[in-house]
Amino acid sequence: MTGIADDPARNTDVDRAIAAVRTRGETVRADQLDRALSELDAERLTDAQREAIERLSDRLVDQLLAVPERRLRRLAADGDDAAVERALALFGSDGR
Repeated sequence: MTGIADDPARNTDVDRAIAAVRTRGETVRADQLDRALSELDAERLTDAQREAIERLSDRLVDQLLAVPERRLRRLAADGDDAAVERALALFGSDGR
């Protein structure tokens, strides 16, 4: 079985899948951040408060996506191309 480091095509596919997952996570994060800031009357927040809320949203997305990303890389390294294809399909990066 070829490892991910030995197969540039597989590496590209898993990178595309992870990028698609990250893009979706960032879209949701930005939408929810905007919603929260509007609910909090963002004009009344200090710069420090706004930055703290933004950092919180970044950390939440990073922590939520860290395990799936590691798992996807591991599956790809183990030759599970179907898992990578499913991730591409689920997150809209399957070329359709």
